[in-house]
Amino acid sequence: MRLVRERVDVLGAGVSGLATAWFLSQQRPELEIHVWEKDSTPGGLAGSFTTESYRVEKFYHHLFRRDVALQNLITELGLGADLVWRPASTGAYYFARPYRLSSPLDLLRFDPLPVVDRIRLGLLVLAARRVRDWRTLDDVPVRDWIVRHAGSRVYEVVWEPLLHGKFGPNADSVSAAWLWSKLVDRGGSRDASGHELLGYLRGGLGRVFETITEQLRAAGHSVHLGEPVVALESRGDRITQVVTAGGSHPAGFVVSGLQLPDLVPLLPSSADTLRRSASAIGFLGNVCLVLELERPLSDFYWTNVTDRDAPFVGIVEQTNWADRTDFAGRSLAYVSAYLPSGDTRWGMDAEELHAFYLPHIRRLFPAYDPTLVRRKLVWHASSAQPIVSTGYRRLVPPIETEIENLFICTMAQIYPNDRQVSNGVEMARRTAEAVMRRARIAS
Repeated sequence: MRLVRERVDVLGAGVSGLATAWFLSQQRPELEIHVWEKDSTPGGLAGSFTTESYRVEKFYHHLFRRDVALQNLITELGLGADLVWRPASTGAYYFARPYRLSSPLDLLRFDPLPVVDRIRLGLLVLAARRVRDWRTLDDVPVRDWIVRHAGSRVYEVVWEPLLHGKFGPNADSVSAAWLWSKLVDRGGSRDASGHELLGYLRGGLGRVFETITEQLRAAGHSVHLGEPVVALESRGDRITQVVTAGGSHPAGFVVSGLQLPDLVPLLPSSADTLRRSASAIGFLGNVCLVLELERPLSDFYWTNVTDRDAPFVGIVEQTNWADRTDFAGRSLAYVSAYLPSGDTRWGMDAEELHAFYLPHIRRLFPAYDPTLVRRKLVWHASSAQPIVSTGYRRLVPPIETEIENLFICTMAQIYPNDRQVSNGVEMARRTAEAVMRRARIAS
């Protein structure tokens, strides 16, 4: 007689979904796991693309020293030998001039601020380290916290343009807990001289998700690429059917790794409470132009763009940090912008977006020669950044929902952390544990 295996359906093959499936498969190999993904490749925001010469992320990523969960997963998957740590240089453009901001000494040379304010800017990291419970900052606007510890000039010159570049009109409502997390993460990745040491996986983080996909399939589980979930059907307080583009499937346990705006339309009417709470969280999207160049734009890995007129918030030159030989000797630059849903750039292809950005790129880099661009690509993510306003902790949905067999594992829950892949891996581990607890109760 054939035994019926307990079934888990995972929605989405991004970091949250695939890592949850991986942990479940390792702890409960008797489960029947199905992962459903609308795209033809796994990885979501952390997925990779391939050229004829190299592979790299669609959107830029790096690891901090504190990203232990992701480092452990990379090791578990047998990829640890390809995890490389290198010093990274950070810069910024203030008043049309480039400044290196990679070490404490660089801060002391930052002449847009008087000397006393340069010191106060650096002391923000120490102020963050003194915070023992981030919840004490959750109801504090980030502007108020910066001004209190570093003064209004530091906020207006350094932080205000960066916050507005990322969050737009929502900048003034952003919680100080969000900035606290970023400062602590970055501070924990500095070496003894104060320089930042960051990690990358050769071939891109997409290798993590491709390896998980391969190992899940080898263990008898299913990863359905190019087959989105279109509805969840319920009876009472339980999901009974997972409806995909290819058919309907009886549900055991259901884990959603989808971004909340993608999950909400799938929810049955019995999930009204979850629908309301999930809909209360706003998101910004990201449009990322990737340029393959004959030579770099600058000397920096990460350049913050503080010009209020610039249509992008940052330029990330992967090959000014990672080994250029891993990219066939090319220079690779990401031009990143966070956008609301109605922005015209959502409809632009790579050529149109490059033409739109060209005057602003030339303003920052007067020697920029468009004829030296070998390749242009553009990637879109409609829900790339939760709007983390004050009091956001009260909006974070729990992993276990009012629907008894539905679990949520998504970026919106990693607060106060900010879009870190490693935090998504840790959330996935907790989600897998919640599913296993519920499975034991059910049995």
